[in-house]
Amino acid sequence: MATERFSISMPAEIRDRIREHAADAGLDVSTFLTIAAQAQMDQQDRVREIFKPYKEARTEAEKQAGTGTWAGDEIELSRQEQAEVDALFGRPSQGEATA
Repeated sequence: MATERFSISMPAEIRDRIREHAADAGLDVSTFLTIAAQAQMDQQDRVREIFKPYKEARTEAEKQAGTGTWAGDEIELSRQEQAEVDALFGRPSQGEATA
């Protein structure tokens, strides 16, 4: 795998801690950060894989639900309440109260 150089920005305190931890592990900073980043990405990939069936099931349920009338449709929500509901369902917030 080819190695490429790129720069990142961070607070000096974090940079110093990274250098210290890399040295303690007997690694250079690049290797230490590469290992840490790979571990984080692997963890996120595992979480995505675990939750994939649930996400797919929710998407299918939403498709099957269609656009019918639901109990509670007549409830007016404030912008904040609507934004919270939208966030809960992972959809973009319309930012306006529903009628």
